[in-house]
Amino acid sequence: MSEDNADLTKSRQGLYAPVPPEETAFHLWKQFDGDLALTFSKFFVGGLYQREVLTQRERQLCTVAALTVMRARDELRLHVHGARNRGASVREIAEVMFQMVTYGGAPSCVQALQVLRECLKERGEWDEESDQPKDMEAR
Repeated sequence: MSEDNADLTKSRQGLYAPVPPEETAFHLWKQFDGDLALTFSKFFVGGLYQREVLTQRERQLCTVAALTVMRARDELRLHVHGARNRGASVREIAEVMFQMVTYGGAPSCVQALQVLRECLKERGEWDEESDQPKDMEAR
């Protein structure tokens, strides 16, 4: 594996953790066309996501908004983890999802909040006793 490919792999894993690599779009793309998967990955993770116009936190919150309206559950799961990994608070992520009710309707907001709850459970950030996030303000 070249150094560039190793850097992309590290970036992808850090962005979407704790989602296993085999559950990412890159893994699926690679199963059908390894060269194209690498091209896509270089564009997204190695290019677009490295731009400095928006912070990575802001970029992930924008992505969460778009995927909420699209009702793209699987991709939203990855990017909720990405947003948390890049410093977005639970409250910020939830607020973005609530804001999208205007554009995608209540069902898209409800579905997104369900994904957020699932992600927080995967991360150990959900308090089962109170049935709420452990810390809404925490990063």
